[in-house]
Amino acid sequence: MKRGVCDDHRYSRVVPDSPDMSPPSREFNEWREPSGLLLGALENAIRAADDALEDLSTAPLRREAVRTARRELKSVRAIAPLCRVNTRARSINAAVDGMLEFSAKANQLLGPLRDRDALARSIQRLADRFADAESRRVVRTVLLATLVFAEADRRDDSTFAAAAIDRARRAIRAARTALEAHTLHVNANNLPRSDSFDAMHALALLGRTFMTARRELAAALETGDLVRLHECRKKAAFIALALRPFDDSLPSAARRLRSRARTLASTLGEDRDWALLDVEMRAARQRLDGSPLVVAIDGALRLARIEAHARVEDSARAFLRLSRKRVANALAVAFE
Repeated sequence: MKRGVCDDHRYSRVVPDSPDMSPPSREFNEWREPSGLLLGALENAIRAADDALEDLSTAPLRREAVRTARRELKSVRAIAPLCRVNTRARSINAAVDGMLEFSAKANQLLGPLRDRDALARSIQRLADRFADAESRRVVRTVLLATLVFAEADRRDDSTFAAAAIDRARRAIRAARTALEAHTLHVNANNLPRSDSFDAMHALALLGRTFMTARRELAAALETGDLVRLHECRKKAAFIALALRPFDDSLPSAARRLRSRARTLASTLGEDRDWALLDVEMRAARQRLDGSPLVVAIDGALRLARIEAHARVEDSARAFLRLSRKRVANALAVAFE
């Protein structure tokens, strides 16, 4: 057995070996085409999101499960729109809509758990900026106690988490049912590739997203509009995740697009997490008003945000240096 080409082992697809002296089978080729790679990625992402939420026996396992599930659900939301087709196959588009609706619902349900986890990780990173061990311990302990483990949150935290995860798993399984309906429709009707996957639609969607992200990034950098800059994060993440199932046989311009989009989304996400901590620090400032600790924490947080924003600007300018013509040609080759 061989695996379909893919840059992430979770998105590999097992297909039969073709005979040594005969042409490759239709199935063997199709799993290496964009349609096969994307549908295989969808199937594995939905399965991985559901499987991630199996073991919730401890708080660390639950936090890792939520992170993994949300990452896979974002993959579903990036890849599924590429699988829309023309109006002759309405059942396929209905299945795509179902995958998008239920994966978005699951992601929304897990969102508050992710924000709490992100806040705790930002506190740890902030504490690590202090030179001596005692200062790191004090900062971590005070901020976790004040912002994360407050008595009002501790009361119902485990109950709330369990309920949110249970509802999210039901939504994920509904998304899997929608994907199964998609596969059943294609197989039952023996649809030709032109009816089961619209490469021109996928190519146009990626191209539009790239051009829109470029325009918004350029305008945000020119005006210093941080809100507009952060609106580009979802577009960058969409591009990176949509191209993730493809291996490094992608043309070099498409690989650079994928890499720089991933970096841009990551740096914008880091900047967002620092901003979230800054907002939450209002509670700590009120409780610890006048304490030298608050002054030290504010100084470290201010420096962290300056450094994070510098990384955002660097990654944004690198994204803008991508050649529009080369990217368009590379994506056309990838989806031909």
